[in-house]
Amino acid sequence: MRRPMVGPRVYTVEEANEQVPDLVRIFDTADGIREKMKRAKLRLNALEVIWGEKVHDEACADHGEYLHYVREMKALEEGFQKVLEDVNQLGGVVKGVEPALVDVYGVRDGRLVFLCWQRGEKTFAHWHHIDEGFAGRHPI
Repeated sequence: MRRPMVGPRVYTVEEANEQVPDLVRIFDTADGIREKMKRAKLRLNALEVIWGEKVHDEACADHGEYLHYVREMKALEEGFQKVLEDVNQLGGVVKGVEPALVDVYGVRDGRLVFLCWQRGEKTFAHWHHIDEGFAGRHPI
């Protein structure tokens, strides 16, 4: 028995536009995580500047705090990747996070293309060929 071919989700423009509120929510969440990552990284850097390699030694007075921020960074990075995976679950491809840029597959003139959304846009208002990027965007 032959298995049906399974490929990427292909959206109509209308279907893609229905995903915009979810994309906004996803990237708002990602922004919050990135802010926490920046703060944790600043604290890690400060401890490394103060103590140098000694911060890795259990005898260092700030070793426990350093480990706390290392664990926090790891958890935040995992959380960030999980949030971006939510875009993939929608059938989107994350092309950028700052600014947020997502492509979904669509069809234009009988050809498979990417429908393109950038944060701040209310809809998927552009498209580009699969082998082109943001610079090749055309209005829908």
